[in-house]
Amino acid sequence: MGILKGLLNSSRKTIGQERSFEIRKLHDFNLSADIADVGIIVHDQPRIYISFETYENGPVLETIEKEDSFTISAKRESNGPTIVIGNIPKCRLDIYVPSDIATNWDIRVTSGRITAENLLAKTIRVSATSGSIKLSNVITERAELNTKSGKISVNKLNVDMLKFRALSGKVMIRSSYGDINGEVGSGEIAVSEIKGDDLTLSTGSGRINIKEVYYKNVTLEAGSGKISAESFWGEKTNARVGSGVIDFRDFQGSMKGNSYSGNIKISISENSSLDLKTGSGNINVEFQDFDIHSMFDVKTGSGGIVTNLPMQMETQKKHHMVGKVGHGDNLIRLRTGSGKVVMYTMKSN
Repeated sequence: MGILKGLLNSSRKTIGQERSFEIRKLHDFNLSADIADVGIIVHDQPRIYISFETYENGPVLETIEKEDSFTISAKRESNGPTIVIGNIPKCRLDIYVPSDIATNWDIRVTSGRITAENLLAKTIRVSATSGSIKLSNVITERAELNTKSGKISVNKLNVDMLKFRALSGKVMIRSSYGDINGEVGSGEIAVSEIKGDDLTLSTGSGRINIKEVYYKNVTLEAGSGKISAESFWGEKTNARVGSGVIDFRDFQGSMKGNSYSGNIKISISENSSLDLKTGSGNINVEFQDFDIHSMFDVKTGSGGIVTNLPMQMETQKKHHMVGKVGHGDNLIRLRTGSGKVVMYTMKSN
């Protein structure tokens, strides 16, 4: 028993390796690791410097240098089952490069963290099976980020197109510019301070949280989750949830929203066009302090219609109302099956 306890409490010897390469501009930079944390750091030297920390019988560092490509691998020599006894040290792979060393980056890690900062490239592809991905201060035409159960974090990314996919992780994007197309299975998507032309986000059973977003074309989908937004401008927005909630504050633009069985709540800060529909939920629309110029077409199945808007009525029934406020330039079309509709303004009349 004492021998087994000693083996379990023992630690494997740490091994450090360093390599340096004087190198020209590359077309492809390939990197793969299985259980190592990877850091890509920019420096001002015309060389690649590699620092690798591993352990006895652990991952092995290999490099392949070709005319227009450079490959780094940090993997275990055996791919079969491994019996682990004792404490396993953390593996760490740090790579120092010039910011524009390569046209295309391809980074793949199995169970470690990936961190990359200040890169300039045409394409960047990053994949982590159960690890996390963190990019910051990166300029690229196209970025593709994929993880199964890890986290994706992006900050200050300037990109023509960002595509991401996470099965059960969380995705956070901040202070970035460019078109974005991404999906999460059962995790959460949180974006803030982003601008571009096209934004497409979808989640199966998670949430989508948006703050300070400005896009021309927006598509948001959540199966059984919630879509919430604050300070949102969308020239053309389409938001759909299955059994969740749509909640927008300080919205401007045009929106088509649909919820199968949840509530829809929206606060608009400027004249906007709305086409909102829910099966069994309520619809709540708040008009902030501005001069309203809208045409209203509101219909409910069994719920009531409540409003304090100074409306000129064309049709006024228990479950159907058509009217106009101001010049009637923007259409507000609201439909609910068994819920009610509430429309109000906080502005004094």
